[in-house]
Amino acid sequence: MSNKKQSIPTGRNGAVGHYDKAFIEAVVNAVNEGLSPKVACTRYGIAKNTLSGWMKYYGSVAYRQRRKLPVPAAIKRKILRAVEQGSMTVQEATIAYQLKSHTTIYRWKKELKQENAELAASNPALMDKKVPDNKPAGSTAAEVKALQQALQDAELKIAALNMLIDVAEEQLKINIRKKPGAKQ
Repeated sequence: MSNKKQSIPTGRNGAVGHYDKAFIEAVVNAVNEGLSPKVACTRYGIAKNTLSGWMKYYGSVAYRQRRKLPVPAAIKRKILRAVEQGSMTVQEATIAYQLKSHTTIYRWKKELKQENAELAASNPALMDKKVPDNKPAGSTAAEVKALQQALQDAELKIAALNMLIDVAEEQLKINIRKKPGAKQ
């Protein structure tokens, strides 16, 4: 009998073979016990995506619960409405909805503003109302007031439609905005 020390397997069976089950278990256990995934990848010489897949299938329940899931669009809009109406600050919303950082909310605001601008630019009804370029640059106060009122009406309509879609998504449990099978 030889007194060989039991050690962690070295990884792959061959140059491009599958990883040894004992090796996978050792790496997953190390991460479950608190080793950061980045350090584990460096220490054991594995790719980040490989470790991510192992943790998904072999990781502990506690580890999987720590992972953040994407926030649904309806919740994003709910948070943004609360912040814009002043019923919550950005920091309060970050804590209340357990977001990673307050910059997430600012990023959502920027994305929503860009989305609304794209919708307004692609809406033919708004394009038809556009004033021709041959008019003088100066506008009267009545024209400015009328345009401001039209803008308020359009923003109100957009808010109402978004709320209608949110309610329909919640009650019918379907994704209206995201088309199934569409390329991301």
